[in-house]
Amino acid sequence: MKLYRFLLLAAVVASLSACSVTRHRPYAVEDTRLNLAMSDLEYLGESEISVDYRKYAGFITVIDSINGVPYDGVEIKTAELGNVPGGMYDKLHRATYKVIEDYPEAEYFMVVSQNVSRTRLFLGSEVSVKAKVKAFKIK
Repeated sequence: MKLYRFLLLAAVVASLSACSVTRHRPYAVEDTRLNLAMSDLEYLGESEISVDYRKYAGFITVIDSINGVPYDGVEIKTAELGNVPGGMYDKLHRATYKVIEDYPEAEYFMVVSQNVSRTRLFLGSEVSVKAKVKAFKIK
């Protein structure tokens, strides 16, 4: 009986020592910040992007035109403008390639305004999304 108590005590001590908690702390900075003023940027111009689409039953989407050009679905162009403050409307990522084509030397983009126009239909809606984007270059 004494042997069983000894084995039970050894098993409890081994299991408690195996459940130790370790912490991992990185020594690197979690984020990097670059402070820029508007005087550090050179204004290149402004561009307007737009997407017109229809939405049926809440989940079926049919794109009609992107930037005023009828959409055929054969050629898909997308672009990311990076971390846009406030975010961009979901479908506008399909139209952002125009801003990069207009201002290829731009390094910073700022979405000035977004406008969503929605016309309700029976079991669907017609949506028109427009945005103005300013392009800047670092001096």
